[in-house]
Amino acid sequence: MRKEKVSFYSDCLEQIRLEGILEIPEGLERPRACILCHPHPIGGGSMYVPLLEVMAHVLVENGWACLRFNFRGVGMSSGVSTGGLCEVDDTEGAYHFLRDREDLDVENLAVAGWSFGAWIGLRWAVKSGLCRRMALVSPPMVGFDFFHFLAEENAVLPEDTIIVSGSYDQFNDAEKLRELASRLGAELRMLEGADHFLFGYEGEIAGIIAKHWRRDTLR
Repeated sequence: MRKEKVSFYSDCLEQIRLEGILEIPEGLERPRACILCHPHPIGGGSMYVPLLEVMAHVLVENGWACLRFNFRGVGMSSGVSTGGLCEVDDTEGAYHFLRDREDLDVENLAVAGWSFGAWIGLRWAVKSGLCRRMALVSPPMVGFDFFHFLAEENAVLPEDTIIVSGSYDQFNDAEKLRELASRLGAELRMLEGADHFLFGYEGEIAGIIAKHWRRDTLR
């Protein structure tokens, strides 16, 4: 695995420079690319949270080049956190960075987000229409609206989505979660005993996503 510290700009009028880490599997010509979106910074979310680190490691082992990055106002990324108002522009900047690299395949782009990152990642995916695979980990169905943007006329759903959530998630609403899975045509995996923060489940979650994305249906 090759690891690079990278930086790029958010896709907005402000000069907001974002820091990231790109991990690339060895021995593959133009591996498929994946963007990882971190949880809410108000709760300490960043690209360094253990779950994203484990996900990146496992996905790279399965042939994916993974870019995790800090949203605006987090770590060494410039700007100020907007609580989701402008972070979709940061994800667009991450996509532009990957697109401009000749050594990566972005035509089969995947996006995985945890909590706040799931909300941001899905909003970017349906707005851009550029995401083929999506993984939503602990999407916070309480306090975040996952449905208004899905109803927009120009919304484009990812072709393959998996949702992973704990059975004791403090920010979960079982009915809304099932509705979200239904609207996205997503596979829903519930982890018995896990809460929203998923401590101790990092490897299991990463393995579930990697196995789901190994399926041959979207070659």
